[in-house]
Amino acid sequence: MKLTNEQKEANKLARAEAKKTAKALAKIEAERNQKPVKEIQISIEWKKSRMWGMNPHLTAWVRFEDETSAQFCCTASGCGYDKESQVISDVFNEFLKYQLYKLENVEGLPYGIRANEYKGFSGGIGTNCYYKIAEAIGGKFDCVASGKTYDAYKYTQLN
Repeated sequence: MKLTNEQKEANKLARAEAKKTAKALAKIEAERNQKPVKEIQISIEWKKSRMWGMNPHLTAWVRFEDETSAQFCCTASGCGYDKESQVISDVFNEFLKYQLYKLENVEGLPYGIRANEYKGFSGGIGTNCYYKIAEAIGGKFDCVASGKTYDAYKYTQLN
């Protein structure tokens, strides 16, 4: 029996929707199964841009609980938002999203944590927010050093 054009189109749409759902579920599963972090050392160098002023260039060294490590680099440009907290959020989103799936009480979470359907850490909100964000996910965020063109932070997982 031949399928009508409407049936073919309906099957095509159903396959596309199933593929989209599978991709979303795989992303969530990957976030839940991120390696547990022991410590993140963050180094930010501020470099001058002709167009956007000073831009943060972040390098992070991540040490996991299994004693393996990773390095992560990112940068932010533009204007009208806090670029330093943007690059810090990039690190948190890359390595600490699994902590958001552990949160039981999503009421009263600090500003900058998205704990709804799309979990993540917000950028461009101000670096000071990350002290409370770290506390909410069971860690500690410290400023290690600061200068005109350099900032260093350390995230330590406490539990």
